[in-house]
Amino acid sequence: MSSDATSSDEPIDPAPGAGTPPTEDGATGQVVENLEATADEMHGDGQDRGTLRDVANSLGISSAVALRALRGADEIKPQMAQRVREAAERLHFPLEELSAETEHRGVVAVLVNTMRNTWISDLVRSIRIELAATGRTAVVVPTRRRIPEYPVAADTDAIEDLVHLGVDGFLMVSDLADMDSVLEAVGGRPFVGIGCSQSFTGRFDTVRIDDEVGQGLLVDHLVGLGHREIAHVGGVGAAVARERADAFRKAMERHGLGESARIEPGDFTEQVGQTAGSMLLRGSRVPTAVTCANDVTAVGVLSAARDAGYDVPAELAVAGYGNTSLASSGVSQLTSVDPNSDRLGALAAQHLVERVSGHEGPARDVAVAPSIVVRRTTSAGPRPETTARKRISVD
Repeated sequence: MSSDATSSDEPIDPAPGAGTPPTEDGATGQVVENLEATADEMHGDGQDRGTLRDVANSLGISSAVALRALRGADEIKPQMAQRVREAAERLHFPLEELSAETEHRGVVAVLVNTMRNTWISDLVRSIRIELAATGRTAVVVPTRRRIPEYPVAADTDAIEDLVHLGVDGFLMVSDLADMDSVLEAVGGRPFVGIGCSQSFTGRFDTVRIDDEVGQGLLVDHLVGLGHREIAHVGGVGAAVARERADAFRKAMERHGLGESARIEPGDFTEQVGQTAGSMLLRGSRVPTAVTCANDVTAVGVLSAARDAGYDVPAELAVAGYGNTSLASSGVSQLTSVDPNSDRLGALAAQHLVERVSGHEGPARDVAVAPSIVVRRTTSAGPRPETTARKRISVD
């Protein structure tokens, strides 16, 4: 199959039957979102509320203009202000949470493990846009520290300092180490997890990626190109990495390829991705395609392929996860799962503001369905099989 036929920067939404179908779990409050849902299908049950970006996109304007229209800024024409308010009501945007422009009620802390993942910047941008509607802002705080007794630990001192400074609440990106200590350090302040493991559902509000859908989209795409020997690099370093590896295995089993599913241990770093990629490419059974836990890991696999002399995509297809700037760069042109970071960040910010405003009730869990963006690294089918040389015995 030619690269022109398969390479694209357009996202592909989940196909019917791929991954997890949209369901609602009454016991945990879980909602699985479908990106194909229209504005008319959204309902105001406290879970499917529209975000500020949803309102702006429905009218073809920027989020800043939508916010100023909802606040009644003088420079916004009355007709536009009316259209924005009607769109906000139709999409169930929480108008009651709007504040006056001069009213700044506090700061929200965004807790992260690392500052090296460009996915975080995408999330923070959407968080700040949504928080601006309530006069709040966000600060990003690294909470990972290394101490002799433990390889990795959360910097609970920094979290306690933020509590003393009076932050309104906390947003956690992905999984932090030693969560029991983290939750103790926040001192009962509102706490929402973004892109974290399913193991945290029920303990606090979570807005996460539906990884079964995401991995399913990748495997469906690769199998559709003819790939059967597909490996995954990940499963190490965090619970969410293990969940993505499990989702990869389930997707392979769905295609009857469970015996071919190979998982090479790797975390979310480029260095480990390169090491894992080298292990895959120098073995006796070399896969024709590799999916990765995130885009950073995939860049490491691409480096290993280059060092081993494998042409991408003619001899090896590689896919990432996160659709970060690394994936879209002209150098890598990496196929990747787009987690819909704008919606993840906006929904998490909304949940936190609702908790700060006194909302009570059981912990909520929203799984946002991702899409896949196909680029050059998976624009070809599997490499041709090579015939092994026959041994010639000399009498």
